Amino acid sequence: MKFWLLTHTEELKKTTGTGKLIKETLGEYCEIIPWSRVTPSESILTLPPNNTVLIYPNENDQATSFDGGTSQIENIIIIDGTWQQARKIYNRSPYLHAFPHKEIQDVKSIYSKRRNQKSIGLCTAEVAIYLLDERDHPSAKALRDRFLEFNQ
Repeated sequence: MKFWLLTHTEELKKTTGTGKLIKETLGEYCEIIPWSRVTPSESILTLPPNNTVLIYPNENDQATSFDGGTSQIENIIIIDGTWQQARKIYNRSPYLHAFPHKEIQDVKSIYSKRRNQKSIGLCTAEVAIYLLDERDHPSAKALRDRFLEFNQ
């Protein structure tokens, strides 16, 4: 499984961002892709939709919901930014609509570095931890430990 963090450029400047924890923990199994409105990432464009899931609420009637587990999925795209930034990235990137969407529900965030804009929202590291746990991935504990230390 590989994580693709489609990251808002402002997020890259913040010390409170958790995407870097995923990259540091997973190494080559995580790519941080700065989002560009005018130049979509070739790496994201070439991902196979039948083996890739976008972690984002299915707000688009034409997008496909992915309700299953991710055990057979090779590529996970996470939009990395605030909820406002994520919505902007999603709405201005029609190519993302082609990927099946998975929404993580009924999980409460413990992230304390920023005020969450949605009561159900998870930070980027929490999303990755959830997905790694779902697969009993050996890096889940390492990422959780790093996140908990970072979040103090």
